[in-house]
Amino acid sequence: MKIKFSMSWCIYAAIFLVGVLVGWGITAYSYSPKYESGMLCPNGETPDKNGCCAGEIYTDMGDLGFNCCPDDGSDCFPPIR
Repeated sequence: MKIKFSMSWCIYAAIFLVGVLVGWGITAYSYSPKYESGMLCPNGETPDKNGCCAGEIYTDMGDLGFNCCPDDGSDCFPPIR
């Protein structure tokens, strides 16, 4: 038994493969912490594991949840995620 491959089948398979590869590349790029918008601290570094930048303390604020509070006593704000 001989399997017949038509040219249109090959074109559809190639388009599907290119779509999968492009989709994978976009997903990998967009979920990379290095490139996610808002993921860098003002000094250009990445935040620590809790989402706080250098000079900030990860603080439990009760009903307000966990926030990053600067060492100088200024206002606290949500961690960078």
